[in-house]
Amino acid sequence: MTRGQQFLSEIQDTVLIGDGAIGTELFARGAVREAGIERLNLLNPELVLQLHRDYVKAGSRVIETNTFGANRLNLARYGAGADVRDIVLAGANLARAAANSDVYIAGSVGPLPFVDGEPISRAESTACFTEQIAALVEGCVDLLILETFTSLDDILVAISIARSLTDIPIIAQMAFEPSGCTEDGVTAGEVAVRCHAAGADVVGANCGYGIPAITEAIKQMIPVGIPVSAYMNASFPEQVEGRLVYVSTPEYLANRALALAKLGVRLIGGCCGTNPDMLRAISLSVQSAGQIQPHISVKQPARQEDFATIAPEPTVPGPILVELDPPSTLDIAPVISAGKALKKAGASAITIADNPFASVRVDTLTVGSLLQRGSGLPVVLHLTGRDRNRIAIQSTLMGAHVQGIRSILCLTGDPVRMYEEPNTSGVFDLTSVGLVKLAADFNAGRRMGKECQTSFAIGVALNPNVRSFSGQISKLQRKIEAGAKFALTQPVFSDERLDAMLSALDEAGIDIPIYIGIFPLTSLHNADFLHNEVPGIVIPDDVRERIASFSSVADQRAAGQEIAVEFIRRSAPRVHGYYIITPRNKVNLVLPLIEAAKGSLPR
Repeated sequence: MTRGQQFLSEIQDTVLIGDGAIGTELFARGAVREAGIERLNLLNPELVLQLHRDYVKAGSRVIETNTFGANRLNLARYGAGADVRDIVLAGANLARAAANSDVYIAGSVGPLPFVDGEPISRAESTACFTEQIAALVEGCVDLLILETFTSLDDILVAISIARSLTDIPIIAQMAFEPSGCTEDGVTAGEVAVRCHAAGADVVGANCGYGIPAITEAIKQMIPVGIPVSAYMNASFPEQVEGRLVYVSTPEYLANRALALAKLGVRLIGGCCGTNPDMLRAISLSVQSAGQIQPHISVKQPARQEDFATIAPEPTVPGPILVELDPPSTLDIAPVISAGKALKKAGASAITIADNPFASVRVDTLTVGSLLQRGSGLPVVLHLTGRDRNRIAIQSTLMGAHVQGIRSILCLTGDPVRMYEEPNTSGVFDLTSVGLVKLAADFNAGRRMGKECQTSFAIGVALNPNVRSFSGQISKLQRKIEAGAKFALTQPVFSDERLDAMLSALDEAGIDIPIYIGIFPLTSLHNADFLHNEVPGIVIPDDVRERIASFSSVADQRAAGQEIAVEFIRRSAPRVHGYYIITPRNKVNLVLPLIEAAKGSLPR
């Protein structure tokens, strides 16, 4: 019997104790944060080895290698991107040196970091996971533990790669929120089913939103009928004199561990903030519970569809969307008047920008809700990840639904202009894709339960003014997979750009409604500014030359309107609808465009 088979046999009828934190405990023992925790396998191996030995002495039967972030992307931050294999092999050897015949070595693999705020491509994630996991297998670990993942898609990729490289046991652990859902809204029950189907032998929870969240996740996982693990944090950290301090006592964690064992958890360990003293208390507390059998007898594993939630299908806005900006003063009346004029002219809905160009405006939700009531038109609320963290974004989504708003546009957001708002930084907890996922999770009732289920039509941005559409199409496909139902484009000024975009969309099989961006140029100065200084906007030479042929600003403005109207009439048979942007909220500039769209779009 191999060590892996022995491990799987043992956890069928007894509780095994894992180890505790690696990173936070090495920092507490003097490791320099700037050096990179995993690099200590080479730079200070004695420090890592002693920690492993202390956990074994405390009663840990499963110890993890110091390789959680030992992937090329993470190590590149310390100039060690090419040292993955050496660091991983050293980590496996150090754990092996500390272990005895009763201790199993688990190769630790964590999620991959974002690059420039965006998830990396599937090809790059595959390469990173393959490199790290192959080195762990080469290092002869007894099993693999994939931990602290927040995206189900990411951990499934890692499981698939691991299973293709080895037949040793795989433990798949994710971080959960209080509801027992992951950050991207997947229930713990569904996580267990899908991870097991992908090749995981043990599923579980670690880190996340504290012990209550882990307990809720475990309760959902146990009925699936496979072994379950739980690695607890030592509370949420507090900042004391510049240091993060974890306040849970060994006694408290020991009691929580015993409760988890009684639920049926077969592998119990510690995560952030835990130390050998805490693991010693946990080990002693569950010794008497070592033979506890799972309280729920399951003959057949649960099916994935048992955990599925059917989301309502929101209605995509009508064919003529017109954008207004929130005011930069406290006077909301002009925006309300503009909205009434747009309704009278025949607009289908109004979109409200979210602090455009990172400038301070009245809050978009406030303006949107007042405008929807005051104008009688539905509002498409722009929502960026720039100014709000994950908590505030969720509150805004809930508030929007309460206010009766049923369409949102999910955007990453323009970067903060530091010269205008000094000492201000963008939040960017979520990019546009993350925002779409979050909104879709609310729609499906996965975020905070059925009581908070929303019904948003989710829109996203698309830029046709690029040399190659492949990147834009790929990103749009990711947004659609996350839950996007329609897209608004940057302003388009040429038939060639429109044709190229429509062709690329057709070739990719994308058939969601696409609203073509239309902007009536107001002067030659305006055209030059947009072309040269606003990212994502390209104005062809012939358009600028046509406007430049007029000497007065009034004539240039009229030419800008004519160009937009002509483009609408030519393109209407080929498009779903238009997204008309109102320059400086001057509605009179877009009224002819609305009229052209009404008369030209197929009914």
